[in-house]
Amino acid sequence: MKILLLSPWLPWPPYDGGRIRILETLRYLSRRHSVTLVTSVCQTGEDEQAAVVKGFCEKIVTTVLSNRTGAILSRLSRGLLDGRPLIQSFYYDTRLARQVRDLTSRSAYDIVQVEFPFLTPYLKAVDPRSRAKKILSMHNIESLRFERELQLSQWGKRRMVLLGDHLFFRAWEKMALQQFDGIIAVSDAERSWIQRHAPGAAVELVPNGVDTEYFSPASPIASESAPYIVFTGAMDYPPNVDAAGWFCNEILPALRRKIPRLGYKIVGKNPHPQILELGKRNGVQVTGTVADIRCYIAGALALVVPLRSGGGTRLKILEAMAMARPVISTSVGAEGLEVSPGTDILIADDADQFVNHIDLLLKSPEVSNHLGRAGRRLVMEKYDWRVCLNGLERLYGSLLGSAAA
Repeated sequence: MKILLLSPWLPWPPYDGGRIRILETLRYLSRRHSVTLVTSVCQTGEDEQAAVVKGFCEKIVTTVLSNRTGAILSRLSRGLLDGRPLIQSFYYDTRLARQVRDLTSRSAYDIVQVEFPFLTPYLKAVDPRSRAKKILSMHNIESLRFERELQLSQWGKRRMVLLGDHLFFRAWEKMALQQFDGIIAVSDAERSWIQRHAPGAAVELVPNGVDTEYFSPASPIASESAPYIVFTGAMDYPPNVDAAGWFCNEILPALRRKIPRLGYKIVGKNPHPQILELGKRNGVQVTGTVADIRCYIAGALALVVPLRSGGGTRLKILEAMAMARPVISTSVGAEGLEVSPGTDILIADDADQFVNHIDLLLKSPEVSNHLGRAGRRLVMEKYDWRVCLNGLERLYGSLLGSAAA
């Protein structure tokens, strides 16, 4: 089967959830299908560094989409004239659209798969003679994320922006969904939302997963003089910024009164200024981008996921479970995952619960080991990428016929 996959970025290096999922999708599809990746890069030659990605693609087609202010403003202005939402204009490039038109006019693709709904405008560039089924991969539902952030924000400029984003994104997301033959959801809740707003599309659940060979149980590379907990992720992502701040302001003070030696490591790329300020506090370390996140997870007492907003499902939880480390998460952080509180995860929605759970893990290695083993067992059974991504071929088969897929 010939697949044309459109991504907003080259999925390398895989340092956030979106890039990881796209990279694993390419890896999975390349085993039985021919995949052409169409994407943008920030500078010429960037794709030359991605030898791993090339190994999963028959062809990679790129254009340079500058992230300089002038270039961005030019794209946004052009989008306003064309009536496109700003988020779509930010990622839209006429040269890349021409590449899509040329590719689909010269080759008979079975599937055109779009990663993220803000790339929907490129569907207009698909040759009208193409019989390819159009698939949308919904990594999360942005309007639901903004709705949650809105509930947590104070009155002021930020709240007004979030209100506009919530209403605006909800409108264009619904319009985007209706342009596809099939849609991929990452959780049951999001699948239900998609089915309500795109009743004419085939919807398939393809949950997030983890590479259980790469993320496997391991001893800490270097011994720590004091116990620590860790929070991982892209630290410029608003829900992560809110989570780290809430934990430092509302939970960590009580924790350190009870466990004075306890450290808190915030690990992830592009730390927001608010995150950098947290790193100035006693016991808090902000690492920024790290070469290998596994050593931070392996040495941690637990992964904490104090998320109060966001969407999709959290790869950070699956990564820690795959390494047999305990996870303490809010209900929001763990939603969409088939976890069993008290068996393979601990749930905490307020400061007292976080403090009590962390104190329990420190005092009881038996409980810690039990959670770690159960978490590893869960991801091996249900969340290895090779299991999760089977849903892609189920969706392709339902649209093309099982023989074609």
